[in-house]
Formats: sequence, structure tokens, C-alpha cells
Amino acid sequence: MRKFFSNVWVKCISVLLAIILVSGGLIAILSDLLYVSPEERTGRALKKIYGEEKTYQTVLDVDGTDEDKKTALNYDKGKIEKIFFIDKENDSDTEYDILFRSTGNEGYKFGTVTLWIRVSVKDGVSKISKVILDSYAKQTLMGKLGSEYYGAFLVDITDEYFTADKESDGIKNTVSGATKSATAGVNAVNCVINYVNGSFGG
Repeated sequence: MRKFFSNVWVKCISVLLAIILVSGGLIAILSDLLYVSPEERTGRALKKIYGEEKTYQTVLDVDGTDEDKKTALNYDKGKIEKIFFIDKENDSDTEYDILFRSTGNEGYKFGTVTLWIRVSVKDGVSKISKVILDSYAKQTLMGKLGSEYYGAFLVDITDEYFTADKESDGIKNTVSGATKSATAGVNAVNCVINYVNGSFGG
């Protein structure tokens, strides 16, 4: 038995098993400590958009627990995964905000761009009042699309859609080579325009 445990291979395997057990335990502990719930993620996004905490009513939340709110709204070039009505600070029935998390397709290397988009509604007119980057996949030049790019979306919502075509009168590609990333962001915004026009006629 002593000879068995003194074998080099047995020692190596024992050390590896010990490392695996310790690493597994640490990963389990860290995953609990670092876990961010969907509610916390939404709260952080609201704070980033409004600069303060806001209460809200959930219309759609693919990450949530409500079974009838787990299916994303899919459009031709993207999808909407979250929709929240932001609780008002006044009693007006004609003035409110709707917050969307929308993902656009057709980015660089078939990647995606996900944006938080705030739509403010006042007296029946819907306006995109803020657009911020949430995340992206496979895009290498997103950091080059700055405030000029996002600011161009801040307009009243009509039946017109944005484009990232340099030759059009739509959103201009602000960085050489970033057209595909710009297009994915545009598609995320256009998903919201589709939703607003279909649901609110705004």
C-alpha cells in the first residue's frame, strides 16, 4: 500500500484531484457572491439612464420568471427582449416613459449590438429620448461610435426608419470600417420603432 501511494502517477493524480476540488469550491462560492439577478441588472440600467433609481412595471422580460414574458419580440433584423413602463412621478396619463432593451442583427461578422432605448411619450407623440450601449458580440469598433452616433437617434418616432448607409440621409457611419457595427445598432433602434408604431400608433 505504501508503495502504491509513493508512485509518481498516484501523487500527480492526487494533487490534480485536490486542485479540482478546491477550484470547484471557490467557483461555487464566487458564483454566489458575484451573481447579479435580472432585477439588479435592470436597476443598474435604469440608474445609468436616469441617474437615479426608478420603479417600473414589466411588460416583457426574457430573463424574468414570468412564463408569459419569456419570449422575445422578433423582427426581421433584430429583437426586443425587455420592455418596462417607468413609473411616473406625476398623475399625467399622457406623459410617460417606456424603456426597451433591443438587439440588432447584421453587425460585423454577423454579430449583434444591444442597446437600451428610452422612449418618452407626451400628448400622443413618441420620442426616442436616450440611447445607450448595453453590449455587443463580435464588434471591434463599437468604441468608435460615440455621442454623435447615438445622439442622431433622438427624434420623434414616425413611420420612417434609420439606415447606416453612407449614401443615404440616415445615420452616417462616423468611423471608416464601422458600417456593419453601426448597422446593427440601427437595427436595434428600428425594432423599437416597429414596436411603437404597431402598439401605440405613435
